[in-house]
Amino acid sequence: MSDQIPPRPAYLLVQGVVTDPEGFKAYNAALPPIYKHYGGSHVSLTPAVKVEVIEGEAENRSIVISKFPSKEAALAFWNSPEYTAAKALRAGKGHFFVTVLEGLPGT
Repeated sequence: MSDQIPPRPAYLLVQGVVTDPEGFKAYNAALPPIYKHYGGSHVSLTPAVKVEVIEGEAENRSIVISKFPSKEAALAFWNSPEYTAAKALRAGKGHFFVTVLEGLPGT
């Protein structure tokens, strides 16, 4: 048995408003192989109209939650040359708030 503690998963939480849906399509199309390369996968893709606010003020933002094997993997994805190029495709196409959250062990 190993005494090593497995890395905790990490989640990217993206809240955003897309202002140019047609222009945003190229960004969306570029993402799947980049996510796969860094071990990421989407947990939730929720358009603003389907976000059910149960407390507080609705902010009319879509929400994307992505899971990565570790915080390091999530940051490697975010800072990668591949994602930097993809992120340029979304420039001027909306407003986004992105956080990286470390998950609990075993999740």
